[in-house]
Amino acid sequence: MTLHDAIARLAQFNDDPAAGGITREVYTPTYQAALAWVAERMQAAGMTTRIDAFGNLWGRWEGTDPSAPRVVTGSHVDTTLNAGRYDGVVGVLGAVEAVARLRERGVQPRRSIEVLAFAGEEPRFGLGCIGSRALVGAFTREDLDALCDRDGVSLADALRGAGLDPDAVPQARLDPAGVHAFVELHIEQGAVLETGGEAIGVVTAIAAPHDFRLTFTGAATHSGATPMHLRRDALAGAAELLVELERLATVSASRTTVATVGVIGVAPGAINVVPGEARLDVDVRDADLAAREAVVDGIVLAAREIAARRRLTVAVEPIVRDTPVPCAPEVVTAAEAACAELGLSHRRMTSGAYHDAMIMAAAVPVGMVFVPSRGGVSHHPDEYTAPEQLDAGVAVLAGTLQRLAV
Repeated sequence: MTLHDAIARLAQFNDDPAAGGITREVYTPTYQAALAWVAERMQAAGMTTRIDAFGNLWGRWEGTDPSAPRVVTGSHVDTTLNAGRYDGVVGVLGAVEAVARLRERGVQPRRSIEVLAFAGEEPRFGLGCIGSRALVGAFTREDLDALCDRDGVSLADALRGAGLDPDAVPQARLDPAGVHAFVELHIEQGAVLETGGEAIGVVTAIAAPHDFRLTFTGAATHSGATPMHLRRDALAGAAELLVELERLATVSASRTTVATVGVIGVAPGAINVVPGEARLDVDVRDADLAAREAVVDGIVLAAREIAARRRLTVAVEPIVRDTPVPCAPEVVTAAEAACAELGLSHRRMTSGAYHDAMIMAAAVPVGMVFVPSRGGVSHHPDEYTAPEQLDAGVAVLAGTLQRLAV
């Protein structure tokens, strides 16, 4: 079975095929069945498999020096709702294929190589990368009860439903001394490689989000009976902020900051009532922490100035604030050497998207390899990477792993 065929087979584990995309959320029965199938693929490639206390799936190819710190590679096989078939999956099934190719070539690595399928990279419980967060010891027992999905199911209950013990989660924590490096193969989820015509992206840094909610509060009054000069329109204030947010990100010191408002809530939500409340969920990202925080500070300051001028109030509520990470030079060097050996064009680039590698960087050296995404489309049924592009990514990953495992 080719990698392209394996990706198509995994796509059949789907809770909502009628929608046109893939829905496979972590810890659901469909996800558990998909994980079992992936474990079979690992075993067929000569690896021994195990599930840790958080539900992360590991496949191990033993090196000639089992005591040496190992090389880990992988990604995730859970999806968002009605998603594409490549996000995350390429990094897991592609890693299995990379190990299989190395074995076929008679490579005998000194360091053991492990393929990892992280549990829950997508935010079913309102927080992404929960499998990698468990590995770096980021969860308390209370967190497992507090984090809930849209149906009110707690992370702790979801773990129990998958046959796991929430009280045993600390056992999943990784010993950093036992890992030499982690490298993640992933689709780009943007159009930089496609636009530039490069085959491979070698990631040098991973941007991280600072997310927060701004709530403007004014007065919900009758739209016909309230003259324009007497209005305290919360949505009008929010709209003014959107324009300023765009400007602040565009002129950031790094010139690489991006700022997005992807969720807006308006109350009371009637056509004949001036909005008394407007909620904006703001996502600001950059690999340059200082530039990102300067933009965040500018947005908050602008929100307060707009609110004061329009006789509104504004509240700021934190959502998540992660730290951007540089990729390890040894992983970048290994990936670039693999590209050179294969004669594949590549680009050094920053990852603007959130990945498990970013969380893993808190404990171990990390790196990433990107393959192109057609049209930059991701988290959508139209997500696509051509078979020859996948093969190139696997070849680079195999060469990177071989170099890191010496």
